Amino acid sequence: MPALTRLALERPRTVVAIWLVLAAAAVPLMLHLPGALKAGGFENPRGESVKAQHVLERTFHEAPQELQVVLHTAAGDVTHAVGRAAALAKNFPHVASVEDYRQNPRWLSADRHTTFLRLGFRADPTTVQNLIGDLRHRMTAGLGDQGVEAHVTGAQALDYDLSVQSEQDAGTAEMIAFPLLVIVLLLVFRSVAAMLVPVVLAGMALVCAMAIGYLVARVSDVSILFNNAVSIIGLAVAVDYSLFIIRRHREELAGGKDTITALNTAMRTAGHAVLFSGLAVVAALLALLIPRLMVFTSIALAGIIVTLVALAMSMTLLPAVLCLMGRRIDWLPIRIRRTRGGTGRAPFTALLARLHRRPVPLLLALAVMFALMAWPIGWIRLQAPVASPEILPPDADSRQGVALLQEALEPRDLFPLQVVLTTPRQNGPAPLVESVRAVMDQAGTSGRVVSSQSVTRIGLPSVALDAAVGGDTAALPAEARAAFAQLWSENAGRYVTRVVIVPAEGPDSDLTHDLVRDLRDRLPTAVRPGVSVQVTGATAQGVDYDDVLVGSMPAILGAAALITLVLLASAFRSWLLPLPALVLNATVVAASLGLLTLISQKWLGQRIDSTTPALVFAVMFGLSMDYLVIMISRMREVYLVRRNHVEAIDVGMRRTAALVNSAALIMVAVFVSFLAAKISVVQQLGLGLAIAVVLDALIVRLLVMPAMLHLFGPRIWGRVSPASPASFNGGLQEETPQSSSP
Repeated sequence: MPALTRLALERPRTVVAIWLVLAAAAVPLMLHLPGALKAGGFENPRGESVKAQHVLERTFHEAPQELQVVLHTAAGDVTHAVGRAAALAKNFPHVASVEDYRQNPRWLSADRHTTFLRLGFRADPTTVQNLIGDLRHRMTAGLGDQGVEAHVTGAQALDYDLSVQSEQDAGTAEMIAFPLLVIVLLLVFRSVAAMLVPVVLAGMALVCAMAIGYLVARVSDVSILFNNAVSIIGLAVAVDYSLFIIRRHREELAGGKDTITALNTAMRTAGHAVLFSGLAVVAALLALLIPRLMVFTSIALAGIIVTLVALAMSMTLLPAVLCLMGRRIDWLPIRIRRTRGGTGRAPFTALLARLHRRPVPLLLALAVMFALMAWPIGWIRLQAPVASPEILPPDADSRQGVALLQEALEPRDLFPLQVVLTTPRQNGPAPLVESVRAVMDQAGTSGRVVSSQSVTRIGLPSVALDAAVGGDTAALPAEARAAFAQLWSENAGRYVTRVVIVPAEGPDSDLTHDLVRDLRDRLPTAVRPGVSVQVTGATAQGVDYDDVLVGSMPAILGAAALITLVLLASAFRSWLLPLPALVLNATVVAASLGLLTLISQKWLGQRIDSTTPALVFAVMFGLSMDYLVIMISRMREVYLVRRNHVEAIDVGMRRTAALVNSAALIMVAVFVSFLAAKISVVQQLGLGLAIAVVLDALIVRLLVMPAMLHLFGPRIWGRVSPASPASFNGGLQEETPQSSSP
């Protein structure tokens, strides 16, 4: 038993007091967390698109980020408000440029009811997103008396609204989850006191984890999705860990043990299993640090922090509270009428036992079933949302802005692709001009482009173009000179030019994503030797984000599996047992992703977000270890005393099946609450995890795992040392269901 647990049992009042002080100190830090978190993080800072964007910023002195302020009036001429809006924008922090219809007449609708301003910002995406709320307030307050509605949209505004809505969805999910947890725990424990302990501990764990998150956010960028991850992971692990320990403690009390003896047994058995389960969760979440993306790093940190806090509470605060409560843990019991004789589960238990003793046909049938469930993974198309208004609720400001542009103007121009070409100055400009023509040819033959612009398409005769790329632009008309300066320049001893491509569909469409990949495949061989080519733009950034996630998946899977393998081998003192455990977990994740693809992508017409598979794997891979460890630990406990493999499986199943189902019901309640989210990405995560929990608890742990244990035989337990029956007497004295606490 850990030293801290012994201390909790020896000085329970001191331990409870320490935790109450810590929780009280954490509250003000938690309240400051939302202001310290940052929106965004859905881009790969090492991707091709970001590098190309930096080249454009250095060469053409462009603002790295843009927003559009859409102005609309239902009646009358909107242009009377443009001057006022431009003045408000110019004085806003980090704004480097403001353009409107006076420089670009196409930005004014034919009926003059709708227009927009393009604001350039010299700041990183996170800084721009954190300014959006203030910008909206300034525009609304400054233009409201002129009868003009203003909406702020653009790639960063869409990402900002996505993050804000995600945070609101997390709050809604918590409001749904806590009442569900109360109901489920009342059904499981049938005692108000026993129900309150896990709920209060879970609330304290969330408060402490968010306070730690605030401290982390002071020294590093942390995504606004940190709150979502703390809620969805923290509620599940904190309640489950309390459930396992309290259930075993009450079982020992029901067997006639005194409070301290019952707690010692509960912490030595269930507490030991909880400790390794928590470490397995942490190990799986550590793998999410591999992609080095802010969103993934933030989610991983959230899960790791809240799991470690829940573990610390389970090892110290929980035993201290149980010690002080004693038999008052059964205070305010809820009487539920039972069937006569209380043997309703016996036929089902007997049926399971008969199935387990025929492992080969059972495993073959279940393998076919899981293969069918996982089959739709072959149809999956992973894609992170890119400047996509459809995933936001209709009342989102950025979505309303895009809707107005779609009705009155051509919004595709807002998110073009840009092909950036460079070559050393000593090569001369000719190879670069020839490469531009090759890029234009490739774009024109793709069938997915409506327009493109380059130095070869601004109407300059060949002689004038040759002179201009050579540095002689004095003879060009002012308009042509300005257009040329936006497309061709020199920087750091290199000629730099760009080709601006407007795709036939929006930035979030499959067609535009395919266009980016196609250009990146074909252009390097189409341009002249010595010319480098890169593709950037909102869609290209999304492609880079998707690619780094997909490319990191083998490393994520391998790291989580390896660390968990070592932990389980240490916990069970057997290298054979962890191997089928890993296979089972991988099977559950594959089946859940297959069903998620079938439901979301095929039936509901939603793309599977590229973040979802990795998150479902990491979170479920860790959480499913709870069931594995608690069941195998109980079986091994029986085997150490009785040295009968079949009896160990039967008794262990009888003692833990209801407990695992209760824990699974709690997790499903938490995950299903996230289906109330308004964002499809959050819904997908909640649905995927809920499916995985149901499959894991009802099929894998009740059918597949016992059958595999029968198939492997006693060697699955590895080398075991002789154990004294007395040391496990508390767990084995009673074997009938009536002996267990409800």
